[in-house]
Amino acid sequence: MLEYKVGNTQALEEIFKRYKKPMLNYAFKLLRNFADAEDVVSEVFYVVTAQKDKYIPEAKFSTWLFTIAHNICIDRLRKKRNIFSLWQKKDKDTETYEEWDIPDTKFMPNVAVESRDVSKYVKNAIDKLPFISREAIILREYHNLSYEEISKVLHCSINKVKVLIFRAREKLRAQLLPLLKEAGNV
Repeated sequence: MLEYKVGNTQALEEIFKRYKKPMLNYAFKLLRNFADAEDVVSEVFYVVTAQKDKYIPEAKFSTWLFTIAHNICIDRLRKKRNIFSLWQKKDKDTETYEEWDIPDTKFMPNVAVESRDVSKYVKNAIDKLPFISREAIILREYHNLSYEEISKVLHCSINKVKVLIFRAREKLRAQLLPLLKEAGNV
């Protein structure tokens, strides 16, 4: 970002390549709508270009980006409280629809999810979490942010982040216990 700030446009390309997918996954997991998530990513990078002169490297760059994405997602959720996810026709010949989804092959660090059914089960368990808990667990487990970075993104104390993540993990453990027992991991 510092390179881009002094005029190196190739640095912006590198930022975009490096952070587009994490921003898209983050926004999609929060908004549950692929089109909205793409819009959020566009807005995030617009803010990066518009605010380049105001950027001060006090925290990690990724923390700054996730904070921007968080704020944009919250604004969208406030504006669209009664709008549902975008669905697409599954097949031209039938009237069945399916929700747009971004495949994500991991739930916890270094643990690969082996089947699409398990991935859907885990996604549904995460979706049942309260919004702020879901956001904290997504930032921690999917984007590997530290507790301090998450506290900056969510504008709360580190202790609150620890409590949110602990409670989210406990709820997920309870919801996923049958799956873990079936797989022989308990």
